[in-house]
This record gives sequence, structure tokens and C-alpha cells, in this order.
Amino acid sequence: MNDWKTNGKNLAVPQVHNALRVRTAIFFILILLFVLGFGNRLQAQQHPDKKTMKIFRQAEAASNANNITKAEYFLKKVLRRNPEFVKAYLLQGDIYALQHRLEKAIESYRQALSFDSTSYPDAFFILAGWEYKTGNYTTSLHDVQHFLRFKNKNTPRHGKAEKLLKNAAFAVNAVAHPVKTTLKRLNNRINSPADEYINFVDVEGKQMVFTRKFLEQEQGKPVYKEHFYLSVQNKGVWQPPEKMQFSWDSTLNMGGMSLSTDGQTMYFTGCYWPGGFGSCDIYASKKRSHTWLLPQHLGRNVNTSHWDSQAVISSDKKRLFFASKRPGGKGGSDIWMCIRQADGRWGKAINPGNSINTAGNEMAPFLHADNRTLYFSSNGRTGMGGYDLYVSREDSSGHWSKATNLGYPVNTKANEINLFVNLDGSRAWLSSDRDTTKSGFDIFSFPVYAKIRPGKVLFVKGIVQDARSGKKLSAGIVLTDLTTGRAVDSAISDMVSGRFLIVLHDGTDYAFNIQKKGYLIYSQSFNLKDFPGLTSVNKTFKLTPIAKGALMRLQNIRFDFDRSTLKLSALPELNKLVAFLQKNPVLKILIAGYTDNVGSVDYNLKLSQERARAVFDYLVSKGIDAGRLQYHGFGNTHPISNNQTPEGRAANRRTEIVIK
Repeated sequence: MNDWKTNGKNLAVPQVHNALRVRTAIFFILILLFVLGFGNRLQAQQHPDKKTMKIFRQAEAASNANNITKAEYFLKKVLRRNPEFVKAYLLQGDIYALQHRLEKAIESYRQALSFDSTSYPDAFFILAGWEYKTGNYTTSLHDVQHFLRFKNKNTPRHGKAEKLLKNAAFAVNAVAHPVKTTLKRLNNRINSPADEYINFVDVEGKQMVFTRKFLEQEQGKPVYKEHFYLSVQNKGVWQPPEKMQFSWDSTLNMGGMSLSTDGQTMYFTGCYWPGGFGSCDIYASKKRSHTWLLPQHLGRNVNTSHWDSQAVISSDKKRLFFASKRPGGKGGSDIWMCIRQADGRWGKAINPGNSINTAGNEMAPFLHADNRTLYFSSNGRTGMGGYDLYVSREDSSGHWSKATNLGYPVNTKANEINLFVNLDGSRAWLSSDRDTTKSGFDIFSFPVYAKIRPGKVLFVKGIVQDARSGKKLSAGIVLTDLTTGRAVDSAISDMVSGRFLIVLHDGTDYAFNIQKKGYLIYSQSFNLKDFPGLTSVNKTFKLTPIAKGALMRLQNIRFDFDRSTLKLSALPELNKLVAFLQKNPVLKILIAGYTDNVGSVDYNLKLSQERARAVFDYLVSKGIDAGRLQYHGFGNTHPISNNQTPEGRAANRRTEIVIK
């Protein structure tokens, strides 16, 4: 201890102070050398030697002349001479971006900003845009935030940066919280090196129609052409597709196709067709047996001198949705809607507004068979990048909800361009160019998750045939809303197969009638609450030829309990009976009334007689000669169902017409 002290003073203290002074001096010298070195480096970056600058100017000139190869050559020379030349890296990044080599472009900009992160704030905005396009959402978000800290709100790029910030933040969250579904690319029989776009899948999931787009030689020149293909599923595997054949000129340019819910009407786009109004117009063709009839131009309210394409019809055939670049929209391409008028023509096009359309492009509308769930593609809304898929729902007052992004992994950094959802809402197919190992757009399928699922529908798929001979018949099918008395949908069964498909919606009580000249009316009632858990009814409907003694049951002539006054819901069916008798003026009929077994025999006989009389009186009031009509009440005799259940008793409370 004494070695450390002299005259009672601690000598270690001044020694420590001296050491600190030396270290501090060295530290400041190093800082000074770093600053001087950085300044020299920055000077070299901003003011390279004349030779280097001359070569850089040559690179700029080559780039401006779109001579990319030459520009890259000069830039390599520049960066060999001055590896820290910031402007050279920025130009190199721009050139890579023009070549769609965005990963290389990002690398170049990153290199530039590593040398100087303050002189070029716009570089952070450009870099963030490239990172967003390549799916680097987190770094994109960081860089656009960095840019916005540099710039005030009055700069031209501020608004775009705010939009990019919103998109990047959405994408970061979407990837972190993916929706509960998995996408599967269809096999190589469907997908090819060309572009494939989904158009239609039938109700049983056994047939698929899609578009394939590829380069063809036309008069010695390469041109893109689109053709429609049909593939059949066998044991869960899609088979090699066959090109669809049409009765018109196959060299005409066609695309943008959809099919009606029953697959019997095709809507498509014809570009530069004879008699067309503009570049691309919308046409429709009906199917008769296995033949597509000559297409019909949809007229001036649908088509304009501008681009009109990608039409889809509602399941009740009363509304047509399509994409168009006509004036009066919100942006480039908007989704428009036309309503079918009483004369069968389409009314003036209506723009659904901001809930669906934006200043960007909205395309490829798909209205589900529930008639209120609209899916579409857009590049103008907050999303994952490129074109994303969205859904909007129409409420009872006709207003569309603000479109909702379908989420990740349905949407990705790539383009998801169109969508088809099957009738029961369980599965969907989309077209996307997400798979970088393949070329172009391919078709993917996925289970539809609950949040984007459409409303419940019940579809009746049937065959109409002669009850005696079994011959398939072409007949008219009409659905009537028993609450309003209005016909809400109709169909015609195929003349060869007798097949038809018609869609019923939840919450509606329907009268279902089939009519054909020479046959009795087929009558049935439908309500989705009577079919819990079911999505379809498959049935053969047998029409009875008009003959003496033939009987038809009119299921929708209804009475309140213990009443013989006709309900308003009975009028649509009664009016069909009036029309039937008017078309067959020599027929005479017996109106037979029946009840269930609730109540005494005498009570039911009297009630059934009064109800039969009510039908008689209505027919007479509509001009039917009373001499052609008889009526009789049979009470609870001749039940056709078990009176032990509510459903059975309802079936027994009926009105029958017997040909005399």
C-alpha cells in the first residue's frame, strides 16, 4: 500500500486522469478521421472524377434511348471505377425495374442508400413500391414510413405514399392473420404454359368451362386469341379439355365469357365484330340441346363505342353485371348493371357507386346465385398488390356494402383476376398468376371460408317428361312469390333432354308450376324452411296429358284455418287455371275440395264444399262459363298422406281439378 502513496497523496488518481485524456484524444482523432473520410467518400459519390462522370453520362444517354444493354455496360464500368457512386446505383435500379427485375432493382437502391440515406428521400418511396410489389410488405411499410417522415403533405408523392402505407400495413396484417382456407392448383390438363381463366363449373362439379389464351399466327403475324374449353371430371380428376365448337365464324375474336346458372345461356365479349358498336361488345347465345344458337348483340344500353366486357347474368335472369370503360364511371374500368325491362330488353346501365367502383380498375364481376353477393377484381382498393378479389353484398333496399378484400392467401402479391363460386357456396375457383414456376395465369380451387360465403339457395334440378310415354318435354317452368303474387323466375326445359335448373332463395314461399300445351298444370310449393340442410332437389316431373278423368292437384290454392275465403297467395295459381281453361275452351272440369281429419265428418264435408265453391266463384268472376264447371266437397275422405303429421295433414288439405 505504501508504494501507492507519497506524502499521504494517492498517486493513482492523476495517473488515471492522464490515461482518460489520452483515450479521449484518440477517440476524437478517430471521429475526425472518420468524418474527413466520410466527407471524402461523400465527395467522391457526389463529384466523381471527370472520366467516371463521362461514362455515367453515356449510361444515362443509353438508358434514355432505351438501349438497356449499353446502359448496363457503362454502369458496370462506372461502378468499377467508383463503387460508392450513389447515382449510378439509382440508375441501375431504375433499369432493372424497367426489365421487371424488381429484386435486382431493390438490391441496387439498397446499395445506394447504404452510402447516402439523406440526399435522395424519394428513393425510399420508389423502393417501398417495389418491395410491396414483390411481397416484401414489412420492409415496404418501413421504407414508406421513412419517406413520409422526410416529406411534408404538399409534395406530389405524398398522397401516393399514404395509399402505399395503407396497402403495406393491410398486407402485413393479412399475411400475419391468413384466412382459413388452402388453395390448390388444378392439374396440367387444365393449366398449361398459356393463360387459363375460370368461367363456369356446373352444379354437380362435374363439368368445367374455362378460357385459354395464347399466341397464334394470323396472316403471318402473332396475335393473342382466346378459346373456350370444356373439361369433365372423372373419379375426382379433371380430364383433358375439348375446345368448344360454335355455329358461327370461329375466327372472330371472343373472350370474357360466363354462363347462366342453368348453363343454357352464354354471355361473352366479341371484339371488332361486324355490326359492333366499339372495340369490344357483349353478346348472348342460347343453347338448344347440344347446339349454341347464333349470338345476339345486347343493344345500346349494354354496349357503347367504348370497351364493354365480362358480363354475368343473375340467376333470375333479371340483372346483367359487366365491366365497361364508358364515360360517367369512377375510374378506368367500372362495374355496371342493367335491369331487364318488361319487354325483355335491357334498361340503361347503372353504376353501383363507390361501394364497388374506384378510380382504379374494377373487372370480372361474378354475382352468385343468391342474387345479392357480388365478387369482383380490382386494383383500386386496399389490398395485397396487383389485382385483388373483393366481395360486396346487396341489402334489401338495394344498397351495396363496402367491398371487402377476400384476404390472404386467396389474394397475394400477384394478380387474382376472376372468381367463380358454386351454388351451395362451399367451393370457389380463381385465376391467378401467383405461381412463378409456371407461365401466365392458372386456375386454382379452394374451400370458401365462412366470412365470404354467399347466401343459402335451393336449386331445383329436374327433367320434364310425359307421364304416360316417358318422352322428354320442353315446357315452361314458373316460380311465383306467393307473398307478392309476382313471377320471380322462369325457365324452359330442354327440348331433347327435358332438363332444367331453377334457383330458389331463402325466406320466400314459392309456387312452382310447369305448363305445356296439351298437358295439365303441374303444381307444387317450395319454401327453404321445408328443406333444412338441403341445397338441391333432383326430381323427374311428369306432366299428364289432357284427357277425360285426368286429375291435377293445385297445391297453392290455400285457405286459412276454419275458413273458406281464398287467400291472396292462392290467386297466382287460380289465374293459371283461368288461363288454362281459356286456352282449352271445350274442357269441362270438376272442382274437388278436401280437408284433413281434424274435426267431425260433417264439419269437414261442409268446409270442403264451401272451399270448392270459392274456387268455382272465382273462375266464374274471371269469365269462365259456369256451365263448364262443377264443384263438390269430399271432406276428409281419400287422404293422400298420413294425417298423423302436420306435413301430412297439409297435403290432405287440397284442391283437385278433374277433367270431365
